[in-house]
Amino acid sequence: MKELCTAEEMRSYEGYLMETLGIPSLLLMERAASYVAQAVCDMCRFGYSRKVLIVAGRGNNGADGLAAARMLCEKREFSVSVYIAGNSSHASEAWLVQDGILKRMGMVYETGLDTALAQKPDVIVDALFGIGFHRQLSAEVAALVESINRYRAETESKVISVDIPSGLHADSGRALPVAVRADRTVTFGCRKRGMYLNEGRRYCGVVQCGAIGVQRPGGHDIHDLLPESTDLDRLLPARDPLGHKGTFGKVLCITGSEEMPGAMLLSAKAALEAGAGMVKVLSPGANRDLLMQELPEAMYVPMDQPNEARLAKELAWADTVLLGCGLGKERAAEFLRTRAMAECDKKMVIDADGLNALAEQTAFLRERKKRGQATILTPHPGEFVRLFPQEEKGGWQSPERVRALAVEYGAVLAAKSATTLVSDGTYVYYNTLGNDGMATAGSGDVLAGITAALACVCKDAVTAALCAVLLHAACGQKAAERAGSARALRASGMVKQLPDMLDPEGLRAEE
Repeated sequence: MKELCTAEEMRSYEGYLMETLGIPSLLLMERAASYVAQAVCDMCRFGYSRKVLIVAGRGNNGADGLAAARMLCEKREFSVSVYIAGNSSHASEAWLVQDGILKRMGMVYETGLDTALAQKPDVIVDALFGIGFHRQLSAEVAALVESINRYRAETESKVISVDIPSGLHADSGRALPVAVRADRTVTFGCRKRGMYLNEGRRYCGVVQCGAIGVQRPGGHDIHDLLPESTDLDRLLPARDPLGHKGTFGKVLCITGSEEMPGAMLLSAKAALEAGAGMVKVLSPGANRDLLMQELPEAMYVPMDQPNEARLAKELAWADTVLLGCGLGKERAAEFLRTRAMAECDKKMVIDADGLNALAEQTAFLRERKKRGQATILTPHPGEFVRLFPQEEKGGWQSPERVRALAVEYGAVLAAKSATTLVSDGTYVYYNTLGNDGMATAGSGDVLAGITAALACVCKDAVTAALCAVLLHAACGQKAAERAGSARALRASGMVKQLPDMLDPEGLRAEE
């Protein structure tokens, strides 16, 4: 996994390097600039000529850009031009040093961005603002950003941003109000959270991170982590070769309605394909024939309305209970209100209509928290808002809020979105794997079934939720490849990929 930091955490780390260890700031700048210059060299190897335009502000980010310009000039095969933006009275000390070096080398800056772009650069290096920028761009600078974006869109030129695309908030990933659209972002020391939240992934392109100092000291722990596909193989528990169907977990799916039997099928199939030893579906009697025809491996309990005694018996049988997929809000609410459910001490995965019903019965979660019982919630943005109506819009993309809500309700949250945030209240994991084709009907039902199966065997609820999200993403990626396009992806196609993705050889093939 890769670490993600806030702007403040990065400043603290840089302070440690400079003030505690005594590494000069200009030395750190040289290392940062060398990564930028190398990124330009690498980009020019892939069919681009060597006209490079550095667009620099007057802060330390701009100084990184000027240092990179010097390094590229020294290589001689590059034609380098520089345009400086911003008020000269705001120049940092480091910028003045780099500016002096370039001028003594004979560099003459461009007088305007339009003039510089008229020379048709092949690569533009965006060094206007770094991670410290957090206010709205001025109209003048916003116009510069839009000019760069327009030039990139109208030509075959590429854009490399230094540390973070200018105009993008390093913590939230929101444009202020516009940001440079980079093909590659070269960041330093640690990836920044905003690169993976909200609009961040749209603006950053490929993110490359270069080390600028020694390992982070104790007391500087990072609690925001970016999983990689290789983490799934490491986190999934090994199967017991002497195990039996009880060893691998019993999942009770309280799912489906006459109107939405598909959600019942998708979640139950996913649970079985994800390795559950036994799956029992509690659903209306009208769904029996469909379930037996499509999934004969599953057991079935007909229950149109909650039957207290029978429900208590089935809950006692299960290791993990999945509640909600296609259930209908009213029926989900009825099940949550039963004494049997209130006293259920098994792991629970709550999704879809279960979440919608839970929005009016959050005391249910607080009671489970008091008893120390594991609960996993898997809301998409709409369900998140209904479940936590007090939250500001976009809270599902706020690591602070997701972490705080996990603590408040004693649950593991998997807040689904283009970047899914998984948290147990301590760590927040940012999943960016998968593809946009997974935004399709039934995808959440598949994830819920996988999560329920893994909750039976993983060491804790957060590991189960994280592994389920990663496995779901791997299946979505493989299903899109086999369908020929993410546009053609269907939820059932993801279920079909589970056997291959759970095989260690299949996982390694995805690396």
